[in-house]
Amino acid sequence: MKLHFFFIGIVFVACTLLCVGCKQNSTAEPNQTLAPWQPGYLDIHQISTGRGESAFLILPDSTTLLIDAGDLGDTTVFKQTIMPARPNDLKRPAERIAQYIRHFYPAIDQQAGIDFAMLTHFDTDHIGKADTTAIEAGLPYKLTGIAHVEKLLGIQTLIDRGYPDYDYPSKEKMEAFKALNNYRKFIAVRDQVGKRTEKFEVGSNQQMRLLNHPESYPEFEIRNVVGNGEVWTGEGNGKRLGQLVEHYRGENSASCGVRIRYGHFDYLTCGDIQGKPLDKYPSTMEKEVAPVVQNMDVVLANHHAYKDAMFEPFIQSTRPRVFIIPVWDFYHPEVEPLARMLDTNLYPDERLLFATGLVDCNQERLGENRKQIQPTGHIVTRVYEGGKQFQIFVLDDCSDNYEIIYQTERFNSSWNNN
Repeated sequence: MKLHFFFIGIVFVACTLLCVGCKQNSTAEPNQTLAPWQPGYLDIHQISTGRGESAFLILPDSTTLLIDAGDLGDTTVFKQTIMPARPNDLKRPAERIAQYIRHFYPAIDQQAGIDFAMLTHFDTDHIGKADTTAIEAGLPYKLTGIAHVEKLLGIQTLIDRGYPDYDYPSKEKMEAFKALNNYRKFIAVRDQVGKRTEKFEVGSNQQMRLLNHPESYPEFEIRNVVGNGEVWTGEGNGKRLGQLVEHYRGENSASCGVRIRYGHFDYLTCGDIQGKPLDKYPSTMEKEVAPVVQNMDVVLANHHAYKDAMFEPFIQSTRPRVFIIPVWDFYHPEVEPLARMLDTNLYPDERLLFATGLVDCNQERLGENRKQIQPTGHIVTRVYEGGKQFQIFVLDDCSDNYEIIYQTERFNSSWNNN
């Protein structure tokens, strides 16, 4: 009998530890859930796994898009503090992503998978790490991140910055990039079975497009604005080479980004582009992009609002009503970028800040500015029919019920142009 109670106690402690850091107060009505997507809505889900970045989008005609699918792998090797896995570590991040997608878009089970998947760049918190935690499945590659999502849900068209040669900035550098080895084996299998993989085309507004009823939503567009050091000119499908002396300074600088426009609504996500000014470089990717992405409604913070991102020129140009910060470690966000995002000297208008999580020890160093970040969890941007209004919801990432714990009022799109 004593052994029986001892075992129960061990299980209780273990379950409690799995949920450490996951409790927070709700500002919404209890047991309230997000109303289902319906035709005409644009839903942008920033998914919180605590193990990398991923966003799932349902476009107005039900076309689906996944942006990134990270998996940090073995987190015991990290020197910095990271978030607990959400809601626990009983499943791999790709399994959490697939479960989330099935919950909010059940039709995925009747389709041939996700229509488009776009990878901003090849760092493991965006594509998955093929270490000892990755799954061996009798394939030439291990299941992790985007490759694991493909196995679980299927992906019709996969878009990355390097296909098919993976030679920017050079074949030698890319072949030495270990994180890319497993991914390239995955791509080789896609090629063998005839699945579509494409290189990200800067300037294009047709690469990721509505597939079902485009004629019903002529005001919808996904514009490729930056990638591999190239930048959209702001006119037609034009592109130009950025003014950096050296374009490739690691994967972050090569990140791909898109502007999503629906009527008067504008959303921007640019992966991990940076804005740190260095004497050696006459410009930065943030500064290069800024002129063609003015007056956004929602901006996903560049590079998780790390210390080398979210600088003044970018913030002054985008002027968003809402910032969203993807978080998984102690450095997301840093003190200085958070202060700049809140600085009304850069633009005077009201703004709200959201984050998919916050590491406890980071909250202390962020000080009073921490209070400006709304409750954390899965962050959903819902744009209503025609793109005239949008609303932000925070969903509980501590369980599989996805209850609403915070929501804003409806905002008018293009609020800073009215």
